[in-house]
Amino acid sequence: MVGSIIFIILSMLLCVSFCVLRAEKATGFSLTLKILSSLAFIFAGILAMQINGFSTIGILILIGLVCGLAGDILLDLKIMYPQYNNAYFYSGTASFAVGHVFYFTATLLYILKINSSMLAWAIPVALVLAGLATLAIMLVSKKMNMEFGSVKWAVVSYSIILTFMFFFTVFVAIYSPIFWIFAGGMLIFLLSDLVLSMQYFGGRGEKIFIYINHILYYLAQNMFVLFLLLGL
Repeated sequence: MVGSIIFIILSMLLCVSFCVLRAEKATGFSLTLKILSSLAFIFAGILAMQINGFSTIGILILIGLVCGLAGDILLDLKIMYPQYNNAYFYSGTASFAVGHVFYFTATLLYILKINSSMLAWAIPVALVLAGLATLAIMLVSKKMNMEFGSVKWAVVSYSIILTFMFFFTVFVAIYSPIFWIFAGGMLIFLLSDLVLSMQYFGGRGEKIFIYINHILYYLAQNMFVLFLLLGL
């Protein structure tokens, strides 16, 4: 347990170090720090599973964390090489979306052990709420003069996936209180991406947004690791 906690702390410290450099300029060294920060939460997850056993649920969550690492790299390359802006955005967003598919599958297996009857209503209700939440996000974005351009439908699709995961994990947490750790991580993940959207599409280039976005994101991923440590 101590090893996992150490790597969680290391991940957050590396994240802050990355933010300090990234706020000045996106460089190869800042990207290296970002990768190391992600590797730290992946190692924390591996150590957590060594304690609790390499269950299918744990492995799926770990794969989701690895997808986050890939997405991290691709989205930072988007900043470093703006001439390939859309290509890196699509591939980075796809990596995170695939990660959420693994998180969903892990959550599904988890609830099948707890209370499978809730799936009859939880999934359709979460989908409806995700659609409404995405509509609200797009309307607010329009009021804020955010321009999505050619990637609008990619943004909409990813928003539905992310908001669905938030609502679905909250429903699961109602039946299993320890799962609030995971659901809380998903909420923070959602908040991180909302800040990122303001940076990418709302012209918010202030340094504070870089700190908020990344600290929230790494906190979210480390909460998933904490669930591996305490919830399985």
